[in-house]
Amino acid sequence: MKVKVCVPVPAEKFSDIFTMISQAERHGADIIEVRLDYLGSSIMDYIDRLGEIVEFSKTPLIATNRLVEQGGRSPLDEERRLETLVSAARAGFKYVDVELSTRGLNRVIDAIKAYGAKVIVSYHNFRCTPQLQEMEEIVNSQIEAGADVCKVVTMANSITDSVNCLIFTYEMSRKTNIVCFAMGEKGLLSRVLSPLFGAQFTYASLEKSLETAPGQITVEEIKEIYGRLGVWR
Repeated sequence: MKVKVCVPVPAEKFSDIFTMISQAERHGADIIEVRLDYLGSSIMDYIDRLGEIVEFSKTPLIATNRLVEQGGRSPLDEERRLETLVSAARAGFKYVDVELSTRGLNRVIDAIKAYGAKVIVSYHNFRCTPQLQEMEEIVNSQIEAGADVCKVVTMANSITDSVNCLIFTYEMSRKTNIVCFAMGEKGLLSRVLSPLFGAQFTYASLEKSLETAPGQITVEEIKEIYGRLGVWR
């Protein structure tokens, strides 16, 4: 089994996106997440240049412009934030990440899919890992909304939370495309093993200083683990 790793690019300058994409590709990233929210309000100055990123990258791209309350940095009002995501789809990004909590979610998803992009509908919980039944209800809501990939990320307050995420990933992978793991130090087990339990991919940072979520390890660290497990390339 070949696991897939998504490497986020949290560039604060537009020009740095290209440098970081090159680094991620050298590290063997299968997917690259461009964190548009790290550009702050300046993303609006580059909204017509997102196609340059697509042309430059040899790797499938995810466009994410994360809300502050969902762990992101976007300072934009909701209309402009969503405009950047639809623009990314128009520019040719393969995936666009949209939060389950987004107002008018179905309308936003339809607008993104009209340009041929796949939609990752995401849910983040920075406090705890809900009961499995509640997590299944979340996934059902994501599927109903039209998700091509359902992303459920929680906070691990115990190793049990991490194990529960793996169990949940295995069960959900039989009915949908799932990305699921727990954040934090106690979530490491699920971050590393989730692709082996049916997750489409997991996330790993370019460097230790470039984590985009609690407990994220580097792509080199996760590659070493996968190499020892015999599942890396």
